Amino acid sequence: MNEMTMPTRRRRRVSAVKQAQPVQLLAMVKPLTKEDHPEQFEALTQELCRQISVWFVRDNNHYRSVTNLGMAINQTAVKRLCVHRFSKQYPDFHIEENTELLRAVFQRALEEIHDDPTQTVPIWNGSTRCCPEASQAIIREGEMVAVNTWKPPTYRSLAVQDSDTSMLDTFLEKIFPQEVDRRVCKDWLAWCLQNEADKPAWALFLYSRKKGTGKSTFCHLATRLFGQDNTITQNSVSKLTGRFNKPLLDSKLVVSEELNLKPDSPHGNTLKTYITEKVTASEGKGREVERVRQCCCFLFTTNHIPLWIEADERRYYVIDVDHSGHASGPDAEAFGDFIGELNRWMENDENIARLYHGLMGHQVSNDFNPRSLNLSQIETPIMKQIMTGTREVLLDRLEEKLVASGRFAISQEQLAKLFVEELKTSQNRIRHMMPELGWHQVQAKWGAVDYRRTVWVHRDYQVAGGRVRGPDEYDEPVNPVEEEIDAL
Repeated sequence: MNEMTMPTRRRRRVSAVKQAQPVQLLAMVKPLTKEDHPEQFEALTQELCRQISVWFVRDNNHYRSVTNLGMAINQTAVKRLCVHRFSKQYPDFHIEENTELLRAVFQRALEEIHDDPTQTVPIWNGSTRCCPEASQAIIREGEMVAVNTWKPPTYRSLAVQDSDTSMLDTFLEKIFPQEVDRRVCKDWLAWCLQNEADKPAWALFLYSRKKGTGKSTFCHLATRLFGQDNTITQNSVSKLTGRFNKPLLDSKLVVSEELNLKPDSPHGNTLKTYITEKVTASEGKGREVERVRQCCCFLFTTNHIPLWIEADERRYYVIDVDHSGHASGPDAEAFGDFIGELNRWMENDENIARLYHGLMGHQVSNDFNPRSLNLSQIETPIMKQIMTGTREVLLDRLEEKLVASGRFAISQEQLAKLFVEELKTSQNRIRHMMPELGWHQVQAKWGAVDYRRTVWVHRDYQVAGGRVRGPDEYDEPVNPVEEEIDAL
């Protein structure tokens, strides 16, 4: 019987099978065999192989799920997981009715050697990184692949198109007394979301002397916007600056609560590098140290005023979050009621979706610069206090050490060592701090070296002929140690 002589109902069914999408065939044809429907059988085989090619990677003689790279599994386990996922994704998929199809899929995706990357499980190069710009969990890098740790937040798949930032605006008005802080914070959030594959070169740092001011709630809201799977929250910066920090740098948002570094802490310089640099060295457990491309943005909180921040430090924008609604304040009850309302609001994915769309359409201020903070334009009381307090402390310590040395001319090399080893600060600050104490730099020859070197000289003294001369017939060599060596 040809198609023209078939009963009308059967002709319609054959036509529908030809036009159906591969995933629909499971419901329409049972079983779907290669002999009866070769084109549809091939189309569905390709579709299911494509799914497997983005679910798993090959690692030596084992396989790993891209959602659980820590566990190596064998081929049998892969097949079982695939059957489970097929059944979950396609309710009409039944093993007993599709054994031929499954054999063809697993043969092509797991066993055959061919050059179609969409039809086979790829070879993993051992690396992972956060790539919000990529839609798949697999990132092809030459002949092998890396695994993308970024996962689109579920709220972004909702059919919500309208935007609304009113709840965020109200929240910022309640927790940030300074209007400029509200503007900078919203600009920072919007820019980070609008440029998710990029990163700002400075971090938000929320400070409040009192507890219960909303710092953690703000961190939770930021986590909801970037996605729980793309955020790492820690209470100790040592994990971030420690040896096996690769999982943290594979996140998009890094939240560190109660950050309180010491001026001489080795974690400080490491943290600065992660905030600023897009490519850093990192190590995962069981892996070699590798160069990592990361797009982390950082959010810190503390209940201790961060006077350890250097006076000319451009990596932290500190916001004072102290207000009358803190845990023991006069407006604690009203503020607590609002926080409760906000937490309930954040539980609804549609609300987060509207906020996201609002921030994606937000126009950042003309003076917002994600690459650098212009400290001269920051006039908030807390930033002034930190900048002034830090500078005064370091200047006092520097002046004490200069007076104790009894010298009025010091080489650039010796000053650099003093700044790094004793003051625990950057040697780049020499050119800013020495002039404040009345010293200036000159080029001079001294010792056994027949070329000019940089030496810093007190304003009341001069350098000539390798010697320092000044009031009360002061006359000493630029560097007594080098003079002694020459004499020997």
